[in-house]
Amino acid sequence: MIQIENLSVSYGDEQVISNLSFTARKGDKVALSGPSGSGKSSILNLLMGFVYPYSGRVAVNGIKLNEQNIDAIRQQISWLPQELSLKIDTVEELFFYPYTFRANKHLRPSSEDVKRIFGDLLLDTSLLEKSLSEISGGQKQRVALASVLLLKKDILLLDEPTSALDGESRAAIINLVKRLEGVTVIASSHDEEWLAAMDTVINLKS
Repeated sequence: MIQIENLSVSYGDEQVISNLSFTARKGDKVALSGPSGSGKSSILNLLMGFVYPYSGRVAVNGIKLNEQNIDAIRQQISWLPQELSLKIDTVEELFFYPYTFRANKHLRPSSEDVKRIFGDLLLDTSLLEKSLSEISGGQKQRVALASVLLLKKDILLLDEPTSALDGESRAAIINLVKRLEGVTVIASSHDEEWLAAMDTVINLKS
């Protein structure tokens, strides 16, 4: 599914990743662990095609990651960054934002799917009627996660998915992600509970 061989990434004179290799097979749940600045987010951004150039080999389902192939790779990926800098005002706009893109319009979920995923994440669909200023950071994080999960892509990239959550909400997300059959998950995290639940933990050092 995802193959990374001898990956090195530098920003100017600063090398953030050096000779990293790992393989994530279909359905694997992989955590990227390490201190701030160790390259966790850089790996996720690289898989989305936001980081060039790099040295080494990166391939997704046999497709080499480069500027020519990135559109084909992105069609296989759902991505949730840690910070959402979108110019939107309502929870409904946040939830349906990924479905405004032409490539995803046909994936717009049914009301039954929305109700189910909200329930799995301990959310009430009445939140869709609220403005973003009326909900907590943890609720916003779970609404955004619900949205990308319903895209039903083969690969899910998550950047610190439990950073704003209480224990009950964290457990709900972990249980849901663990149940995603056939979905390869790569997530950066400092959360010991999240790390313990994943199939593989890749420790990066700054």
